[in-house]
Amino acid sequence: MNNIFLRNIWAFVVICFGLMWHTVSDARSLKAILESKEIRFCLTYPYEPFVQLDSSEDCKRDACKFSGIIYEEAIAFAKSLGQDIVPKFIRIDWDEQFYNHEGKTVMEATYTPEFLASGMCDCYPNNLTKTDWRERKMDIVTLYSSRMMAVVHKSKQTQYKTPADLGGKHVLVEKSTFFHSWAEEQNKTTYANNPMKIELMLETQARKEVNLGIDAVYITDADVAIWSTRNLYKDSVVVFPLGNLDEIGWGFRKEDQDLKDAVQIFFNNQRSQPDSVLNRIWKKFFGRSLTDYISLMMSVK
Repeated sequence: MNNIFLRNIWAFVVICFGLMWHTVSDARSLKAILESKEIRFCLTYPYEPFVQLDSSEDCKRDACKFSGIIYEEAIAFAKSLGQDIVPKFIRIDWDEQFYNHEGKTVMEATYTPEFLASGMCDCYPNNLTKTDWRERKMDIVTLYSSRMMAVVHKSKQTQYKTPADLGGKHVLVEKSTFFHSWAEEQNKTTYANNPMKIELMLETQARKEVNLGIDAVYITDADVAIWSTRNLYKDSVVVFPLGNLDEIGWGFRKEDQDLKDAVQIFFNNQRSQPDSVLNRIWKKFFGRSLTDYISLMMSVK
């Protein structure tokens, strides 16, 4: 009996050690990316014009075909690392970016998200807003600054003059986004006496619901709000900005300093050149260059 017990204990230790080694060894540095000639970008589900699916909505992981601003930005960065570097695109859900090894997002905890730690993803290029809880899990290299915006159906516009008018109102935000955490925090402070009625909903669905006339507000970044109300959901309007200027960028493992430095240099060069690849991408999809958009956000009061 004792021998069997000891063998079982030893087997358990070996398995645990093997899993730990697997996680550590599979996490990929810039050196590993250059040696493998492949960089792995994990993109979240579609939200136009930043991520679009050219294949079935039911496609899984690496069986998806993408287009959009983020997709083209990622290709441009891959090329900056070398013409022989092949970008690989993997579809994940938004909340999966922050999952620990148990498949859960724990905002107050400090850990490396499992998809980054395992090497499945080298980078999250999904326009992540810098927040304290996210920076306990990864480093975010800033691409641009933006503001949150409140969007309503045009028939409801007169009900929303200032952010104070959100008190008691039905507000749609996506789970684990910056908008979600902002709304919850504001309900504890600004709207404590008349809290917003927060409903968690995928942003793509929230846009559709508001555009159809539901009596609700959805909160999103200014770039998405401006594009969608002008191009896709024309019965919706932006009523006012919310919060302060936010830093938005790409997420990486904290250990990957060389990779973070490479993307920071890439971003700096792209923003400083009026006819850069990223400025042309934004102009094509968004109607204004990245640097023009940054200037616009800096002027918003």
